[in-house]
Amino acid sequence: MIAEAGKAFGQHYLLPLLPKLRQRHPGLRLAIDFDDHHIDLVRDGYDLALRGGMIEDSSIISRAVCPRYTVLAAAPSYLEQYGVPQQISDLDHHKQIAVRFLNGKMTTWNLKLRQGEINRPYPREPDLTVSAPESAVQAAVMGLGIAQVAVHHSWRYLRDNKLKIVLGTFHEAGNRQMVLQYPHRALIAPRVKATVDFLLEELAQTESLHVPLASLAAFHA
Repeated sequence: MIAEAGKAFGQHYLLPLLPKLRQRHPGLRLAIDFDDHHIDLVRDGYDLALRGGMIEDSSIISRAVCPRYTVLAAAPSYLEQYGVPQQISDLDHHKQIAVRFLNGKMTTWNLKLRQGEINRPYPREPDLTVSAPESAVQAAVMGLGIAQVAVHHSWRYLRDNKLKIVLGTFHEAGNRQMVLQYPHRALIAPRVKATVDFLLEELAQTESLHVPLASLAAFHA
């Protein structure tokens, strides 16, 4: 079976499940591409993919895995040195960590504007730009600045007080999801159905993928 998953999500959540998957289905052979580029499942011959967001395609079936919330976060040591931002304009005086993917697209922060405010996309003139979301998480943990991070990537650091959420009232957590997608034709193969059922069952029980949005208030700076 041929599968595709984003690098960070695949390494943190898919790989640890493979031993159990092999025990349950010992004859299953897997080829997994860990890649942050969206592939065409039908054209490229993939059986399934774990990815962020829905793709409107009648030839694809999408099953929701978990919400994909994001927050702005920084290390306690950084906030002690530079202070906690209280409003969006304060970001101009802070070190910003940006994510620019290899295709050149930079991820903008999901900031909420109040009436009369001018839309000024952030990050602006970032002090550090990385090409992978998990690298932004690590950079924030090291105290290099403020980053927009996915909760499922940063949960352990929030829980262990290595990251604090900032500007929570000015930031949209988002309504995107991580989804498991597979072509209609793949339903013919029992190996695909078995893998889909297994992954949905296991990922539904993974704490860091299902952190309630309301509970994040406890981790604000």
